[in-house]
Amino acid sequence: MTAESAALEPAPGPRRRGIVASGGYHLHVRWLRALYVSNGLAVGALYGFVPVLLKAKGFDAALIGLTTSMGSVAYTLALPVWGHVGDVISGPRRALQIACLPAAIFALGLSAPLPVAAVIVCQVILCGGGGPTMALTDAMALPALTDISREYSRLRLLSSAGAAGGAIGCGFIYAQTGYVAAPFLYMATMALTILSAQFVPLGRDSERHQNARRALDGRDRLVRDRGRLGSVGEAIRIRPRLLAVLLSAIFVFMGTMASGTYISLRIADLGGGAVEVGFANGIAWVAEVPGLILAGWLVARLGMRSVLLASSVGFAACMLSWIVLVDAAPIMVTRFISGIFFGGILLSLVMTMARILPDRLQATGQTLLQATCFGMAAILANLLGGLLYANAGALGVFGVGAVCAVIGGLIGLVALPQDVRASNQGAPEPVGETA
Repeated sequence: MTAESAALEPAPGPRRRGIVASGGYHLHVRWLRALYVSNGLAVGALYGFVPVLLKAKGFDAALIGLTTSMGSVAYTLALPVWGHVGDVISGPRRALQIACLPAAIFALGLSAPLPVAAVIVCQVILCGGGGPTMALTDAMALPALTDISREYSRLRLLSSAGAAGGAIGCGFIYAQTGYVAAPFLYMATMALTILSAQFVPLGRDSERHQNARRALDGRDRLVRDRGRLGSVGEAIRIRPRLLAVLLSAIFVFMGTMASGTYISLRIADLGGGAVEVGFANGIAWVAEVPGLILAGWLVARLGMRSVLLASSVGFAACMLSWIVLVDAAPIMVTRFISGIFFGGILLSLVMTMARILPDRLQATGQTLLQATCFGMAAILANLLGGLLYANAGALGVFGVGAVCAVIGGLIGLVALPQDVRASNQGAPEPVGETA
């Protein structure tokens, strides 16, 4: 362990309580919170407005679906790579900072007067770079938590609050400037993310880097255990149930991602503008705050699988309501309710990764989960959703999405661990690797 990481470790003595520890770590907790807020601001400033931004540039529903789907492909392929970089090469902090740079630069292409093909390329690179920020942030935070169900929800709700404030505030800004300003505000949030990450303590990053170097030098058998898939292959090897968890996540998020993309188009088609679109997205992210708090309380008492199933069914019910509602006001009410259920979905899956994988594979696990939820599921949701919305309207995209969410919840009822207090200590560890 280096002198820098040793200085940031909690002092010997009684078990520390959560992330608020003594010494240098306590001084930097505020930057970890700032990192979660900046992640939320980035989502609120740009991601919720991408469908209507593309529509303003002349894209139809099918082309919007194709563009966002291609971005999701890049996201899916990039996240496991970033997870491997975070766990094996550089540590999650440095990987996060590097990923922010291309995302910030190519986001500007969405506002530039570029050909359709060039805009699609910019969206692809934006998703491949900006995608891992939340997963790598989780990977930095989760190993430091002792009461995950309580402490993680308090951190993650900062992102939801940031996204809500960003979406609502930016909605008013874009009503005056047009959507051309969105990529510039996104660039500012990326700068804040890079700065915040710089002051978050390294924690276990130095240990991870040292262990990875030993593996690459052949001083233990970690490389052989990982195989060609790297740390992803190792995670699947030591926890085969991970595949079933990811299958559950794909189905659930096919519903949630369809709603995230096409609810904006639905509101625009009903006559809503930038303010209405921003408020609809913002109110959903606001609702994630009580949703995460409630989910943390319920998971500790009912378990992760029960919370996932109940949240998936509740979210599906909200999607079905968007088929029959034809006014923006009641849609926003149900959008708030859907945000509460989304908090339960997200928390149960993130905590599952934290429980079934050891600390040294958290960057891999969290990026793999994000790639599945916001990548593979989004590919299907956006591509098929565009065709369904163009041919069958709200009935097609929201009806099919609701069915997928329920199926995913049922799979999770079998795949997820039930007891949140279960530990990772039973996972087989390669010789020579610090767990």
